[in-house]
Amino acid sequence: MAYPSNSSLSVIFSNLQKASEKQQKPKTAELFGRLAVDFDKGSSEVNDFVGLKDLVSNELSEKYPEVQAAADSVKDRGALRALVWGQKVAAIQKSLIDRYLLKGDELLIGKALFVCEACGFVSLGADVPEICPVCKAPASRFSKV
Repeated sequence: MAYPSNSSLSVIFSNLQKASEKQQKPKTAELFGRLAVDFDKGSSEVNDFVGLKDLVSNELSEKYPEVQAAADSVKDRGALRALVWGQKVAAIQKSLIDRYLLKGDELLIGKALFVCEACGFVSLGADVPEICPVCKAPASRFSKV
């Protein structure tokens, strides 16, 4: 059996961190967060939106399928659910980056970014969403960026 790469393990632990936060298990979330950072060390830093788009695209096309296969092989329902959330959030992030690359700062006029603290969903709008479309967290779980 092939084991996931360090960057794939970082994705798994990051998703488990978010799931633990949603389940209101802060200590567990903190530990998964530390593991995510530890396994992500050595990743290249991104300094512009094109690089960020490439990074997110790579996660969607290569990293998530790799982690999905590992989770499928052990039938880990929690990891599979977290992966669904992560893939949705990454796709939305890629869409926002694409829109920003086309429109620039004009895209942000009269709008704010709101991030769901439970799953990482990013919303661009005048008001905070009532509920997260990805994880169903209430508006109170969003932070304005």
